[in-house]
Amino acid sequence: MADKENVVILTDDEGKEVEFEHIDTIEMNDECYVLLLPVEEPDDGVVILKFETDDEGDEILVGVDNDEEAMAVLKKYDESVNEEDDE
Repeated sequence: MADKENVVILTDDEGKEVEFEHIDTIEMNDECYVLLLPVEEPDDGVVILKFETDDEGDEILVGVDNDEEAMAVLKKYDESVNEEDDE
């Protein structure tokens, strides 16, 4: 089970609350991404979301649909993990 301080609760498109374990936050190309792992279904894999600003100026999280962008985020995450391991 995920450490409670690393758990993020988000509401999906159907209004259902879903718990995720916050894996990391990645800043890349002037964008900010979060890597989340579903608590109830970790085998579903990591979810990558990006911070954007909506029409009202509020910050929201949106899914990353572009495979190339998602792979770049995962590569940056892998690099940061490997750097930590080297230290």
